Amino acid sequence: MPVEYRPLREGNLSDLVCCPGGLELAGKSFAGRLELVADWHRDRLREGMRGRVAYAEGVPRGFVEYAATEIAPFPIEAPGACVLLCFHWAGTEPEDSQHLVEERRMIEAAIADARPAFIGMAALGWNHPTHYPITLLRELGFREIIRDEPIALLWLPFRAGSATPTLARPQFRPRNLRSRGLLAVDQAWSARCPYSIHFAERMRSVVDAHPDRRQIDLRQYRIDTRDETFRLAASPWDWGWTYLNGEEISLFQYGADKLREEIARRVALLRGSSAS
Repeated sequence: MPVEYRPLREGNLSDLVCCPGGLELAGKSFAGRLELVADWHRDRLREGMRGRVAYAEGVPRGFVEYAATEIAPFPIEAPGACVLLCFHWAGTEPEDSQHLVEERRMIEAAIADARPAFIGMAALGWNHPTHYPITLLRELGFREIIRDEPIALLWLPFRAGSATPTLARPQFRPRNLRSRGLLAVDQAWSARCPYSIHFAERMRSVVDAHPDRRQIDLRQYRIDTRDETFRLAASPWDWGWTYLNGEEISLFQYGADKLREEIARRVALLRGSSAS
């Protein structure tokens, strides 16, 4: 399948598969304001983010983005280098390895673009077979610097003797209000991703609908910029963490009904502790 790569510009943001109308969103139901995804990309492009959009048979199917570390909204310190931000090929099932083939080609195109301007490219990979897999980045020549399961900081130097990048220390400390009989819900989200917007909106809806809403202290933190990334960095790093009284949970494992049940269960436990 022949694929054409075009530079990512404000004029073709509507072709991004994760923006409203894009292939990743087709046939799915999302909550929240998905137009924020286009706004996030527009703001980052104006800051200096670069990228490519991939077209197969004229249809926008994928994209890859990178930015200088000085502006990249990742907690990575590597002066003179760039950071691989996001890449995605849509239209295949997660278990279909074809999307990894195309994502590899997109990253190769980004590396070729970035090589003349930067001393190297840093990336955050996941110990996961299909979601930003570490194995894929290793195959492209990246080497692992440090791992904080399931995340690893990886590095592809373009110049001999380039300094190794470092990962910023976690700054965010989740709250625990159990002693006050409250459930502290700390949730991060980012407008860069429609799924993140959806999960944040779903959490607001579940909390607001709870009959004992006053026992839940919900705080949501938007992580869109480099400053917000460093200030709200948690371990392991992600822009979509969630803590319930200091205990991290993965919202990907909770459908709407299961999340509602889990919040209700934890609030009930707090009531039981207070009564005793």
